[in-house]
Amino acid sequence: MHYEHSWVNHTLHFVDPVSGTHTNTIEGLWEMHIKCHITAMRGCSKKYLDGYIDEYMWRSWFFPTMASPGEFMCELVQAVQRHPQQEE
Repeated sequence: MHYEHSWVNHTLHFVDPVSGTHTNTIEGLWEMHIKCHITAMRGCSKKYLDGYIDEYMWRSWFFPTMASPGEFMCELVQAVQRHPQQEE
């Protein structure tokens, strides 16, 4: 995945006036969701952190939060059917 890195100088303003970048969304996402996901896995290696975040984002886009294993598998099959691998 490609991530765009933005930053805000909080000594000047909390929202960048040009790009609209702010840290509230990512800080909230990190605190409420990603840290819980990593804690449930009993920690993670810095080497694999990008992959763990990719997996978290992928799960959050395609699957309900409280899905049972059966619902999760059904949603996984449907996601694969909706987005088949493209031949190169």
